[in-house]
Amino acid sequence: MKKNKSLVLATVAVAAAALFVSTVPANAAGVDIRVGTVQPMSGAGFAAYGTGLANAAAFGVTSVQAAMTAAGVAGSCKMIAQEDSVSDAPSVVREAATKLAKSDKVNFIIGSLTSGASLEVGTVTASTSGVIGIASAASSPSLTTFKDNDTLFRTYPSDLLQAVALVKAISKAYGNNSWVTVGAINNSFGTGLATAFKRAWIKNGGHIGGTVLWNAGAASYDSEAAALVKTKRNAFVFVDYPDSFAKLAPALARTKKWDPATTFMTEAFNDDSALATVGASLMNGIRGTSAKTNGTDAAGWKTAFNAAYPKNPGTFVDGSGFDAAVLACLAGISAGNTTSKGLAKGLRNVGGVNGGTSYSWKELTAAVKDVAAGK
Repeated sequence: MKKNKSLVLATVAVAAAALFVSTVPANAAGVDIRVGTVQPMSGAGFAAYGTGLANAAAFGVTSVQAAMTAAGVAGSCKMIAQEDSVSDAPSVVREAATKLAKSDKVNFIIGSLTSGASLEVGTVTASTSGVIGIASAASSPSLTTFKDNDTLFRTYPSDLLQAVALVKAISKAYGNNSWVTVGAINNSFGTGLATAFKRAWIKNGGHIGGTVLWNAGAASYDSEAAALVKTKRNAFVFVDYPDSFAKLAPALARTKKWDPATTFMTEAFNDDSALATVGASLMNGIRGTSAKTNGTDAAGWKTAFNAAYPKNPGTFVDGSGFDAAVLACLAGISAGNTTSKGLAKGLRNVGGVNGGTSYSWKELTAAVKDVAAGK
C-alpha cells in the first residue's frame, strides 16, 4: 500500500458523514455498485461495535441509493450481504470475505472492526479483481504498508495519530520527561500502537520504563501484571480490549502496586459497555484518547441513524461505517467502471485528498449529482 493511502479517507473518519468531493471526470453514471460487510456482529467483546458498523454501512448505502434516484443518476448502489465475523476470528473473516468476493460478487467489502481482521480482508481483495476493501475501524499503521495491490483503504485514522494524542495527554499530566510503561495485547492493533507511542514518546523527550505484551484468552495474567508493576514509571499506557483487560485489571489490583488513575487507555474503552465488562471500580480514574466525530451535524446524523435502526447498540465508531459505505458508492459513480484500479482512483477522487467541495450527510443528492457531472 502506498504510504499516503492511510490519509486518503482518514479526513472523514473523525467526522461522521463529512464527505469531500474533488473534480472527477464526467463519466460517472450508469454503474451498479455491490457492497458487502464483514463485521463481528456476535461473539465476545465486539458485537456492539460490529453491529453498529454493519448497520451504519447499510444506512449509508440506502442513503446514497435514495440520493441517486432523487438526482436522476443512472446505476445503483446496493447492500448485497452482511457477514458475521464472530469476534473477528481471522479464519472466519477470510472465509466471509472470500464469500463476498467470489460468490456474492461485491465490488466493496467494508470491514472489519479490528486491524488484524482488516488485513485478512486485504489479503482477499489483493488477489481478487474488481474488489476493494475499506476498513471501517482498523487503526494499525500496518494497514499502510500492507502489500494489498492498492485495494485496501480505511476510514478510521491511523494509530500514528493516536500516539501523538497520547503523548500530549501524558505530557500534560506528568511532564515531557516522565517515565511510561507500555502494556499491549499481542496483535496488530496492540503492537502497532505500542510501537508508535514509544517512538513518539521518546522523540518528545520521555522515557520508557518497560514493555509487556500479553495474549488474548490466557488463563491467567498474574505474570504480566507482576512484570508491569516492577518497572520504573510515572504512568501506564495500556493498548487492549475490554474482555482481556477484564482479566488483567484484577491481576494488577492484586499486586497492590497499580493505581488506575495513572493509567491511559485507547478508543477500545470509549463505550459504556467497557465499564460493565471490566468493572467500574477497576476503571475508576483511568484516562484515555479516542477519535471523535465532529462537524457536519454529527448529532443530527446520529438521530437520523437511530430512527432508521432503533435497536442499534450505538458506539462512537458507527459514523465510520456510514462514511465507508457512502464513499464506496460515490467512488463507483466517480469511476464509471468496476475495475480495481478504477474504484481505487474513484475513492481518492471523492475522499478529499485533493481538496474540493465539502458535502454534509444531508446533501447527498447534490453530492451524487455533482460527482456524476464531474464537478
